[in-house]
Amino acid sequence: MPGGSTGMCVSPTYRMLHDSTLATFLELTRTGNVLRSFNKSDMVAELVNGVRILFRSADEPDRLRGTNLGWFFLDEGALCAREVWLILIARLRESPGRAWVCTTPRGFDWLWETFVQKAGTDYAVVRSSTRENRYLPKDFVTRLEEQYSSTWQQQELEGEFCDLEGSLFKRHWFTTIRESPARLKWFRYWDLAASVKTQADFTASACAALNKETGDIILRDLIKVKEEWPVVRRLILDTAKNEPDVMLGIEAALHGIAAIQELRREPALANVTLRSINVTKDKVTRALPVASRAESGHVKMVEGSWIKDWLDEATVFPHGAHDDQVDAVSGAVQMIGEFKRRLLVAGPLT
Repeated sequence: MPGGSTGMCVSPTYRMLHDSTLATFLELTRTGNVLRSFNKSDMVAELVNGVRILFRSADEPDRLRGTNLGWFFLDEGALCAREVWLILIARLRESPGRAWVCTTPRGFDWLWETFVQKAGTDYAVVRSSTRENRYLPKDFVTRLEEQYSSTWQQQELEGEFCDLEGSLFKRHWFTTIRESPARLKWFRYWDLAASVKTQADFTASACAALNKETGDIILRDLIKVKEEWPVVRRLILDTAKNEPDVMLGIEAALHGIAAIQELRREPALANVTLRSINVTKDKVTRALPVASRAESGHVKMVEGSWIKDWLDEATVFPHGAHDDQVDAVSGAVQMIGEFKRRLLVAGPLT
């Protein structure tokens, strides 16, 4: 940028600005000895050539108004509303009048419309693959490929705009089997609804196991109800009574914590393993390992009346009206993974 110009670096949230955008900027400019000063209170930096840089978040877009800029950089643009872009380009009242957006695509959103569909001669798209990053840990991309479906690989690894509408799961990826293999370790996850209002979520439960010989995830059944807690509690107890060797899991958050504490006092569950499951990722990220296995033909469903409703929900995820069964399957698969990791840490039994 020409000396003396004023620019702005914008991130979707203050936390992202502080932890990522600003942290990277300070590291690079200090290493390169081009940073003259940084005022932490005002969030303003000045380079040795006189370039002045304001660091701001898009938490409240209207606060980006008023400043005259020569340029701006918008980080993770797909996580920002179109309004942020429109406000910022109206601030380009000084030379050189340039703007950059860095992002991972998120479907055919406003960025695609602006930079691809309706782009003029002043717009350009530069795509970069994650594979080109020489600073990533060894096998980083390989691990992601194991978790992502092909469409998500296109978006997340190759930086391509993709139509993700109902594309996380495809109906033909799933295979139905007459009965489950013998001697499997089963896990049942309960996704508890917070309300029974008409538009509220369902309580859903999935029972799953890993066939170590084939690498298949076996889905034995799914349960979906919209009932008050006393009815759901009785359903959990009755189901556990009929599945004494199945490990139970409930999300360790909000009403789930109270439910776990109450259920652990039940004599009927005295010999049943009940685990609280920590959920730290968003719904789509949690579902990706299931989608990856399904696409490779490694998710099998035991025949039952539950299958149609499950597939109807899964094949419109994450855009359908409900996603409770997907959450339940994701939770059961998470339990399988955590169980495997505990065995590895503990080592072989002697």
